[in-house]
Amino acid sequence: MELDTRALALLPLVLASLATFLQPAAANDGTPRPGGGFSLRLVPYGGWNSTMHVDGGGFLHLNEQAATTALRPQIHGPRGFTYSVATTVGTGRGRRTYDLVLDTASSLTWMQCVPIAHPFAQIPPPFNPDISPSFSRVSRKSSLCHGPSPRQTCEFRATRLDGTHASGVLGNETFAFANDGGAAAAAEVRGVVFGCVHTATGFDSHGVLAGVLGLGRMRPSLIWTRLHQHGQDGRFSYCLFGPGRPSRHGFLRFGADIPATGHMRSTKILYMQYTTSPDFSAYFISVVGISVAEKALVRPPGQRQMRDLFRRHKSPDGRWNGGCLIDPWTGTTAIIQPVYHVLEHAVEEHVTRLGLPVVKRDGYRLCFGGATQAAFEHLPTVTLRFEEGAGLVIRPQQLFVFVQRDICLAVVRSEHMTIIGAMQQVDTRFVYDIAAAKIRFAPERCSDDTGGQN
Repeated sequence: MELDTRALALLPLVLASLATFLQPAAANDGTPRPGGGFSLRLVPYGGWNSTMHVDGGGFLHLNEQAATTALRPQIHGPRGFTYSVATTVGTGRGRRTYDLVLDTASSLTWMQCVPIAHPFAQIPPPFNPDISPSFSRVSRKSSLCHGPSPRQTCEFRATRLDGTHASGVLGNETFAFANDGGAAAAAEVRGVVFGCVHTATGFDSHGVLAGVLGLGRMRPSLIWTRLHQHGQDGRFSYCLFGPGRPSRHGFLRFGADIPATGHMRSTKILYMQYTTSPDFSAYFISVVGISVAEKALVRPPGQRQMRDLFRRHKSPDGRWNGGCLIDPWTGTTAIIQPVYHVLEHAVEEHVTRLGLPVVKRDGYRLCFGGATQAAFEHLPTVTLRFEEGAGLVIRPQQLFVFVQRDICLAVVRSEHMTIIGAMQQVDTRFVYDIAAAKIRFAPERCSDDTGGQN
């Protein structure tokens, strides 16, 4: 279930320089609203400013020299566009606040715990469960355990889509989201099952991140715990705004803190009957078609119907493949290979008719030269059409990036599945409603849902 590694080299700076970090905040920078609502602050990472800029039309411009430096993401996974949540873990002397990566594609929260073999760099040092009075080990008889353990502990193993792997033991702990990142908790969730990692490989911590906050739809994710264990509102929402506003922050909103959104379209979350398999922990949706400039693409010659190409299926070796999921941890949208080639051809036809020639650029599959302001207004949109008639319109500002005077397609191909990534989610509000098995979405100027740095 890994993406095409050649495609992952396509956007070396987009995946790195758009990195954002979440810090906690109460609703509207005040106290939490009634009904279990609270917000986490979404703050743009300050490292992008010297390597990119956004023009007045909202298009992203990359500094090509910077794109080939150490900011290039590792070849086996799109890790650069990273969101993290400042999460306070434990009580008493063991209480610490850590940055945990926001992950909607898996349900297990995990972080480094002492002792750990070959630790990755993080701030503060790894969590010590022995000095937190609220920590308890999960019974080795739990269905969450990964097989029997000779050490009489509940062990786990977790593997991310990008190849990140973690293993250790499961525990129960109190998680809090504090108004100032310290002692004053704005929201507290007790009895969260999380993984105490003793071995981890492939995780890029940026020198700060301590682990992963799982917001997948299954047990034992934070959203599942809120909904089923505490009887609270099983919804969360975000509206990603693009770079260019280093002094602003957005919000990851929960429950009653989500703004009224009656104009939204919706599509159903698939595979809700699967309640134990990690293959279905992510938020899969049904794509039935795709359009370029409002013109529907036809299936590739010799291939199945378009909707079948997006469908999740089981291969002869018993593994699940395919499908379409929404994931803000993935930096840019990846489309299943047969459909990607049709999409690429349609975009090329449309843009060359505007008088922009195809040019070659290392690391990019499709680029055009000599882009002019007049041509910007005629660049195509791409629409992903879902069941129930809903469609996600991806604007040119989220489809293309500028490298010097050239413009390149900011969508990659994948061998195994389609993932709607963070760049193509900018300026769209998403509401994940687990109880209703729906994902709702609507265009929104996400910079309106921001506040200033404190």
